[in-house]
Amino acid sequence: MNQTDAFRVLASADRQLILHELLDSDGSMSVSILAERVASRRHRIPTGTISDDKVDRAQVRLVHQHFPRLISHDIIAVDWTEERVSLVDTEDVDCLLTAAAELERWPPDGLLEQPEPSS
Repeated sequence: MNQTDAFRVLASADRQLILHELLDSDGSMSVSILAERVASRRHRIPTGTISDDKVDRAQVRLVHQHFPRLISHDIIAVDWTEERVSLVDTEDVDCLLTAAAELERWPPDGLLEQPEPSS
C-alpha cells in the first residue's frame, strides 16, 4: 500500500475508529462489539445506553462500506462464521499505521473519549 492509499483509508473517521478499536483489543473482536463501540464514539453516547438502532446502522455501515475497503487493502480479515474481525499481520497494516502517525489527530482523540452517562 502506498502512502496515498493509506491516507484514503484513513479519510473516514469510522475506519480510524475500527483500526483504533482493533489495536486496543489486541487485534481482534466481535463484529457486534466493534459496531457498538464505533456507534458509541460516533454519537458520543455511552456504550451501555446507545440504542440498538444506532448500533445496527453502524454495523451495516461497517459490513457494507468500511470492511470491504479494509479487506481489499489487506488490513482486516473477517470470519463470518465466528463473526469476528481481526487485523491482518501484513506490511500494509504497518504502512497504514505509519500514515496514521502522521495525522494531526491520531488516534481520533475527539471520538475516543467515552461520554459520561447522563443522570
